[in-house]
Amino acid sequence: MSGPLEGIRVIDFGQFLAGPFGPMLLADLGAEVIKVESIHGDGMRHHNVGPFLGCQRGKRDIALDLKKPEGLDVALRLVATADVVHHNMQKGIADRLGIGHEHCRAVRPDVLYCNTYMYGPVGPYSHLGGLDPLGQAASGIEWEQGPVTEGNPPLWYRYGHGDIAAAIPSVFGVLVALFHRANTGVSQSVWTSILHGSMLHTADSWLTADGTPSPRGTLDREQLGLGALYRLYETRDGWLQLAAVRPEHWPALCAVLGRAELASDPRFATPDAREERRAELTALLAEAFRADRALAWVRALDAAGVPAEISADTRDGETLLFDEDLVRLGLVTEHAHPLLGRVRQFGNLMTFSDTPTRPERPAPLYGEHTREILTELGYDESAVDDLHARGAVASAPEKYPYPV
Repeated sequence: MSGPLEGIRVIDFGQFLAGPFGPMLLADLGAEVIKVESIHGDGMRHHNVGPFLGCQRGKRDIALDLKKPEGLDVALRLVATADVVHHNMQKGIADRLGIGHEHCRAVRPDVLYCNTYMYGPVGPYSHLGGLDPLGQAASGIEWEQGPVTEGNPPLWYRYGHGDIAAAIPSVFGVLVALFHRANTGVSQSVWTSILHGSMLHTADSWLTADGTPSPRGTLDREQLGLGALYRLYETRDGWLQLAAVRPEHWPALCAVLGRAELASDPRFATPDAREERRAELTALLAEAFRADRALAWVRALDAAGVPAEISADTRDGETLLFDEDLVRLGLVTEHAHPLLGRVRQFGNLMTFSDTPTRPERPAPLYGEHTREILTELGYDESAVDDLHARGAVASAPEKYPYPV
């Protein structure tokens, strides 16, 4: 069964992660996505196999040299067939290459144009490019995750945090722009940035009218939690995440731990009291949790209605990607890759009742579909050969130079 975006064509000029991740999600939803890859190869192919596979599935690939007139002509012919153009180039680069918004509108007046920047197209930093950790640094995520206020250095979240946070709003923007175009016939451009995506993770920050900052929870120095009842605890065989946030969770937790008397102990009887004696309560709970296995605690807490989860050892993804519950939920997909064989990775982020989707096409090889796409655009065999000879396009070579 076709996905909800069947019939929508997206031309993806993006590289690395922040650009290509959004079009991949559109492909998951049923859109046809064509990756236009530099004749020199996507920079991610050279050294980051996992991230490349994680943002390129579901696409066909054509390799072009946009600096050659013939390569640019192919690109604009593709744009003329498209509903959406998507990329993550620095301000001005797409215009210099001849694939800026106005260039694309000249060949397809109703095309939607989406750009994910580092900082955005306006302001003193608009001309700068950048990568994920810069967004984390500029947004304050690293400072708070340290937490620096507890004497720790800033902490960089795992690779791609800001990239993916920028890509997801780009998908929302494209979908809303498609809806607007369907209702009004008017197309438009959409942009977001890695900084914007990173700022989403500071949404609990606010100031009062006089500039007073909002009261907010802070991580402890061990980076284990925001409070005694909302943190990680070490058990006999691993780690457990506790999230006892409702009033009824506190007495239920005490009962599960065999410390029912703590529920009425005046030192911990109220949320304010528990916060005031946070270190003391944390030490008591830590001692209790070390007495049994993580799975035993989670089962007992689940039965008592107290939210808890085992902190999974992913084993580089093996644990999660072979989890039967995640497979049933559609969060794991499997397909055949021409170089790697059967590949498992995360699956659908959304589930639809009448237009279910399941990613099936693997990440493409460099230039894997160049000839196929050129033929669809109306080039005959001799013209395709000539474009290859001129270096305007490329196909996957017999001796393939990339790991993916």
